[in-house]
Amino acid sequence: MQTFDLILIGVGTTGKTLAKRYAAAGKSVAVIEKSADIQDGISADQADIVSHFLGHKSDFVMLHPGLSFDEKDIWYRRAIQEKRRFQAARAKEDLDELEKLDNVSVFRGSGSVIFENEVRILSSKETSVISGSKIVSAFVHRSPFPEISGLDTCPTAYTREKLMDLEDLPRRLVILGGGRAGLETASIYAGFGSAVTVLEEHMTVLAEEDEDISAEIKKVLEERGVTFKSGSCVEKIAIEKGSSLISFTSDGQKQEISADAILLCSSGDHAANDDPRTPSGMCISPPFSRIGQTEREARAAGCSVLIAKLAVSRISKAKVTGQTAGMMKTVIDADTKKILGAGLFCAGSDELISIIQLAMDQDTDYTVLRDQVFPHLTIAEAFNELFSV
Repeated sequence: MQTFDLILIGVGTTGKTLAKRYAAAGKSVAVIEKSADIQDGISADQADIVSHFLGHKSDFVMLHPGLSFDEKDIWYRRAIQEKRRFQAARAKEDLDELEKLDNVSVFRGSGSVIFENEVRILSSKETSVISGSKIVSAFVHRSPFPEISGLDTCPTAYTREKLMDLEDLPRRLVILGGGRAGLETASIYAGFGSAVTVLEEHMTVLAEEDEDISAEIKKVLEERGVTFKSGSCVEKIAIEKGSSLISFTSDGQKQEISADAILLCSSGDHAANDDPRTPSGMCISPPFSRIGQTEREARAAGCSVLIAKLAVSRISKAKVTGQTAGMMKTVIDADTKKILGAGLFCAGSDELISIIQLAMDQDTDYTVLRDQVFPHLTIAEAFNELFSV
């Protein structure tokens, strides 16, 4: 049995970086990666890339109002084909790069942990077992889905990666769960032209966020064509006339909805990180980015806070580009003047959040961003007004 210092199941950006560092330190690394056409699992950064890829394509469809559903379906099919080519090329590029490194062995197949230090590799040709001092999985791990009558046998129920590989655009998509993964998918498929309904068990989407931010995100998605059913409890799923019939209770009322596709979003369909200064994002349109504490969390921790908010519609660059949806919100410690957290829901937020991250990492007063001279005309210069509290 071959033994390695590190066994890495799945590659992606994070896995590739880890493999390089171990190899450079003279440690032996085994990399196990599935072929691009296997859709049983997907690494965390691959899931993000697919969401961004299809999100960009769906935004382009939104720029062409008046298209029929069949015309949108053509755009969607083309996007899926391009996504597959992109995934295959990127996977090949990553593996080719790793195979050239000393101390790295690449295994093409599916890896599963069978004992504490052993991994079984299943490929199209053979099954083998290797051992390692450390085992790291780069794949998204999900919590078990709730027990719903008829779910196990429903042919139109999909995980996110399988849904995002369908060649036919579903006319009616029902998403079970209004968390980050669910809202990302809702934004993408509503943009392509699906009639999207989100069944959310909580009374609001993104329950971990402040109410003003979650309400703004919900409003923008509704304008994109997404329907929300809050306080929903799904009871059963049945097949009727070739489509799925979902029975659920919402706000105490029994209801039914038909779907051509059902997306299952569990609580594990997102990246988890204990470091509040590590930014996170959500690929909706416009993107939402978060770092640090929410207002609710800061107040619960006993902090005296200043709240800085700005509607994106007030930003000159947003007016010029027509991307006026969303809001910016930051939480500041009133005593120390340090930034405790921020939620940016605007075009370019996935880049702007790094500016706030740098300020937090350097323990900088919020006034530095307030007084900073940013290039004109940019979204970043809105920080001058945002932090004028």
